[in-house]
Amino acid sequence: MGDDGDLPLEDRIALGQLAYLRQRSLSNPRYRDVHYVRLYVTPRYLHWSRPSVFDPQLDAVRRSLATFERLAKRKAPDAGDAWRDVLDAVDQVLAEGARRLGHRVRPRRI
Repeated sequence: MGDDGDLPLEDRIALGQLAYLRQRSLSNPRYRDVHYVRLYVTPRYLHWSRPSVFDPQLDAVRRSLATFERLAKRKAPDAGDAWRDVLDAVDQVLAEGARRLGHRVRPRRI
């Protein structure tokens, strides 16, 4: 367990915004905006620290987004499973953030 001082401010803010997206938009089963989710895991948009301790988890989200996008374009029947993989990858980022912070990541909208 760490405290808030263990993470750069950029990562703490980005985690809060990602948590807000997960709670508000991604909890809706019909919401599947790949491009918007990709913005939240792109360092230039949310200003994740460079290099970030979350880079492996963020890469996993980006890979799962690419897989979903490929399946959705082909209208493959397993695209729904791929979207659940995207949500799981986002949850892994938030879980790692909670582990490093020592408490649940509070959603924040800035």
